[in-house]
Amino acid sequence: MFEELYQTVKARYGAGASNQSMSDWISNNTTIKRATPFSFDKYEFQRAIIDDMHPDLSVIKCSQVGLTEVQLRKYLAMLTRQDNLSGIFTLPNEDMFKRVYKTRLKPMMDRDEIFNPPTDTKPIRSTGLVQIRDSFGYITGCGEDDATSIPADFLFHDELDLSPEDMIGLYQSRLQNSDMKITQKFSTPTFKGFGIDKSYALTDQREYLARCGSCNHWQIPVFNRRFVHCEEADMLDVKDLTDITAEQIALMALDETYVKCEKCHARLDLANPEMREWVARHPGRTAFRGYYVRPFSAGRLNPAYVFGQLAKYRTQGFIRGFYNTVLGEPYNSADAQIQRDDVEACMKGGEIPNVGDDTPVFLGVDVGFQCHITLSYDDPVTFEPVWVLFETVPYARLETRIAELRMVYNVVQGAIDRFPFTPTADAIRQHTGGVIMPIQWRGVAGLAPVKDELGELTHYSANPTLIFDRMQAVIGQRKMVIRGYTHLKETLITHVCDMVRDEKPDANAEAVWKKTSGNDHFFHSMAFNMLSRRICEHMYHTQSGSEGSSSTIVGTVVGATTQGRPLLGSAARSSRLGRE
Repeated sequence: MFEELYQTVKARYGAGASNQSMSDWISNNTTIKRATPFSFDKYEFQRAIIDDMHPDLSVIKCSQVGLTEVQLRKYLAMLTRQDNLSGIFTLPNEDMFKRVYKTRLKPMMDRDEIFNPPTDTKPIRSTGLVQIRDSFGYITGCGEDDATSIPADFLFHDELDLSPEDMIGLYQSRLQNSDMKITQKFSTPTFKGFGIDKSYALTDQREYLARCGSCNHWQIPVFNRRFVHCEEADMLDVKDLTDITAEQIALMALDETYVKCEKCHARLDLANPEMREWVARHPGRTAFRGYYVRPFSAGRLNPAYVFGQLAKYRTQGFIRGFYNTVLGEPYNSADAQIQRDDVEACMKGGEIPNVGDDTPVFLGVDVGFQCHITLSYDDPVTFEPVWVLFETVPYARLETRIAELRMVYNVVQGAIDRFPFTPTADAIRQHTGGVIMPIQWRGVAGLAPVKDELGELTHYSANPTLIFDRMQAVIGQRKMVIRGYTHLKETLITHVCDMVRDEKPDANAEAVWKKTSGNDHFFHSMAFNMLSRRICEHMYHTQSGSEGSSSTIVGTVVGATTQGRPLLGSAARSSRLGRE
């Protein structure tokens, strides 16, 4: 009788005590191919992450460390070990979640009896929904329907950085009626301050330290000269190991490389769990838990593997992929993100300078509940943009403030965000006679006019990547002057550095600029401001009937004056084209 009872309980909840750790339960009750018991052998670092049931957990990971595999087991174990739970497991898109379900999740459930306990009815099993007794697991590609219709007790977000940020935010509402309210996020990083890197920054920041068997020094082994023994690399005239070319790597004796102690240079035993330990950088932070899994967190990935991957990614011309997936580090190079040093080098004083009535001024507006306005002009000698005003105004005062600025400055052309308040943008266009034109981020052209059914110009469409690239180039080359930022210096730097350029290895895929924190309003205002030069050029060519390159930008505009006198939009407009 007792044996029968034991078998019943085992079939329902699994082998072992009910209070055993999650990692022990997974080892005792799940298998891998050919029914071999699952083991954390060679991946001992995974145990702490799997056992951690913190309500807000973030894990930065490199590739090839088995975390997707074990978090799927943890996901199923949570549904199995406790009755009447609902969990959501998200992946970035539909193709990815279907592939993970078919190749990983479904084979686990089919293979292990623990996920198929005896029941009177057949459990629901489909690509997007699995039932284990009276618990339900939803697997989704971050669709809006799932983010707004499924109640949940816990959320698992895999590859957070590749997932739509707005959808990830919506999923939090699914936890409102749960007592558990667990969110655990896992991802290879992409950019500094974005996605998983931003989440991890708030946590206690746990690192998997290694102890040297010779000198007992504890350290975080990473891929750099301090930790990697490689005689050929030491002889190269390069600043970092990541600067080594594929041709140089091909000449290295990679089998002789190893990870060494930064203090005594002895070889580190990375595979020995007795010499490893998770340690928090900020143990006083308890609200958010974080783990950083690096290539040397396990003993299976050695410097030879990392060097080999570096050579492959260099050959492909996608070095960001090496940082993100192989090293598990966010990419923070100047080709992907505007650098703080470059912005500060352009800053020449916070005071608002005097600007003469005869100086043509351009205006840009990023629209929101709080609107961000910028003013600039082109230096008559260098043709470099000179910024003279940065300010914020409540949305309700936007029209009034634009009218006030036009009374003070010779605003010859401006550009305003057409969204999210299209009627307001259209009204400003009408009231200013087209001096302030709405812009809609759409299409592949740098700038294209859009007309209504009567042939009247209503707004312009523009490819944001092209103008953001222009902003990056001008700031990176320090070819602009920034003044008039008053007390907003740090805010301005934050906004300009917030956007990152996400470039894919596919030559046919266009790069896309993405937000990190979302604090990018002055950057967008400056982009609209820069675009107003192209609008000015387009209007000049349209009215004069002249031909000109679409890539040139108006340097100065002659005859354009302040409100109450002839405007740039009049038939008398003339201009002198500058250079970009």
